[in-house]
Amino acid sequence: MDKEKRIAEDLKKCADILHGLAELLAEDAAPPAAGKKPEAAAAKKSNAPAKAAAPITLEAVRAVAARLAGAGAAEQVKALIEQHGAAKLSAVPKEAYPALLQELEGISLDA
Repeated sequence: MDKEKRIAEDLKKCADILHGLAELLAEDAAPPAAGKKPEAAAAKKSNAPAKAAAPITLEAVRAVAARLAGAGAAEQVKALIEQHGAAKLSAVPKEAYPALLQELEGISLDA
């Protein structure tokens, strides 16, 4: 039975990674706003008044975690999740998403 549990957990991890990768691909494939150049949109954002930051979602954290795991940093990703008291990403408390996302973004893939 332990073997089946491990396989099920591994499949769940794979599904999480694939979900995050699919989201990344969808974001990358999204066309820029009609009639606007990407540079103009970026300039407009930097000159805009500061707005309240949107809450960070599990999907946003999952996308970064999946990208890093797919690039060879799976153990580092897992360690950060465990530092937040969870065995898997979906078990991390929502309040910890901002800190976890910042820590994930700090992982260097240069090795």
